[in-house]
Amino acid sequence: MMLREQLEAQERAWRAFHDWEDRQPQEQRQPERILSDLGTILDWLPVSSRLSDPDPEKLGVRKMFEALRHMSR
Repeated sequence: MMLREQLEAQERAWRAFHDWEDRQPQEQRQPERILSDLGTILDWLPVSSRLSDPDPEKLGVRKMFEALRHMSR
């Protein structure tokens, strides 16, 4: 598959996901349940993935805080 075909396939997959997501009923969830679900997803990751830090300098966190500072002005 060529790069263009891969991108088009990925776009189709995202469109299908968003269409599915739009048809789902809105559900108000308790923060405790959300954190529990995130913990479960984290448990599904291989140990090797959990032990390595892809962003040791925390650049992503810094960018997020900068964006929040900008938005709060």
